[in-house]
Amino acid sequence: MSLRSDRSEGQAIVEFALIITFLLIIVLGIFEFGRLWMTMNVLTGAAREGARIAAVTEPDPGLVLDAVETVLEAANISDATVTTQGPNSDNEVTVTVEIEYTVLTGNFVPGLIPTLELSRSAVMHWEG
Repeated sequence: MSLRSDRSEGQAIVEFALIITFLLIIVLGIFEFGRLWMTMNVLTGAAREGARIAAVTEPDPGLVLDAVETVLEAANISDATVTTQGPNSDNEVTVTVEIEYTVLTGNFVPGLIPTLELSRSAVMHWEG
């Protein structure tokens, strides 16, 4: 009877070893997707704040950059490229915020891209 018990324990260890790999990949994927989603939301908010400032000024690129960086610094995001365009013929200003996003779990999951280029834009009616 003791021999049968040892086989069951060995079988459980093998099954656990096979399943834990997939579980870790799923957990890391959920973690990375959440980080990416949060970063995209912060970029959207930063672009929106920049567009709001651009809509009520000449637009002043320095003020736009300050507004965008304030939002990004609160989320601990740095090295963003901020582009201000307009006002165009429809009296719209566009602010685009771009960053290079580093995938943290790329070192653990083979074949995953280590960095991504993320970009978000906001368009508002120019009040000038």
